[in-house]
Amino acid sequence: MSKPKSISTATKQAILDAAWDLISESGRADVAMAEVAKRAGVSRQALFYAFGGRSGLLLAMVRHKDTLTDHVTRLRQVAATPDPDPEVLVRFAEIWLDYLPVIYPVGILLDAASASDPEAAAAWDDRMKGALLGSFTRLAIAVHARHPLPGEPARIAEAIWAQVHPTMFRRLVSDCGWKDRAFREHQIKVVRTLVGLDR
Repeated sequence: MSKPKSISTATKQAILDAAWDLISESGRADVAMAEVAKRAGVSRQALFYAFGGRSGLLLAMVRHKDTLTDHVTRLRQVAATPDPDPEVLVRFAEIWLDYLPVIYPVGILLDAASASDPEAAAAWDDRMKGALLGSFTRLAIAVHARHPLPGEPARIAEAIWAQVHPTMFRRLVSDCGWKDRAFREHQIKVVRTLVGLDR
């Protein structure tokens, strides 16, 4: 049996962009591997070589989006602040809220699909629970150790996470017609209250 050909970085990126575009345009998180392969101009076999299956593709797709802006780098920088105080938690939320409209079109579909699609759930949980909630929790614990928060840090982190989650964006922006900026400003006020800066 011949050794499979390696997949170039450019080809992988083309596949990830094609998958993102398909999900965003179709309004469906359940796009088939064959659809992605056709859009990217590659074989289905190339997709499996590159990502190992649909779950690997979905996870790589959302992680790839993180590399296309400076938001994730900025989030990491804020999370690494020495001697963080409650304002650092607010800054972290602000950067995330700036990034949310970028990932929202696909993110909300993955979130909805996660109830019945284990592969979508794994991809979305990696970013929303593992990365985002995990970061809020670690940062809240670090803040609390130096500048006590008005409650248990893990619970405050969960409350902040809920306020900046794509489902909250959907409810207020898509369903109720709020402007992106109004949503951002309101949620920052809520975050400031949660961390004890505004009463």
